[in-house]
Amino acid sequence: MIVLSCDHAGFDFIQKLKKYFDKKNIEYIDMGPKSYVPDDDYPDFIAPASKFVAANEGYWGIFACGSGVGANIVANRQKGIRAVCAQDYTTAYLARKDEDANVLTIGARLTSFRTALKIIKVFLTSEFEGGRHARRIAKY
Repeated sequence: MIVLSCDHAGFDFIQKLKKYFDKKNIEYIDMGPKSYVPDDDYPDFIAPASKFVAANEGYWGIFACGSGVGANIVANRQKGIRAVCAQDYTTAYLARKDEDANVLTIGARLTSFRTALKIIKVFLTSEFEGGRHARRIAKY
């Protein structure tokens, strides 16, 4: 299951992503915000969404803010989250393959929707390699 969240800067992006997912019959949970509020704060939405992903094995997070960085920092503060801020599909692939990333953050102001869809596809379809990478992840 995919968990979506954002702030005001990522709101339009997440709305477009939901429409895309609906067309493709991809299931998701929208953890808000439910409406555009220009002065909201990303931690108010990203922190609860991250906790939800961490508490539900096999769930993935896709979070958006202006740069993707703020959402990434908040997400990675939650135990059990391995978030990547990816602006290209190679980074998304390696984060899944080597770090078993379970959250993808997107910079809605920096990444075109078309590119973001490619990044998301790679993120959701890439497999964790395990082995030495699992040993490393177990250390934190």
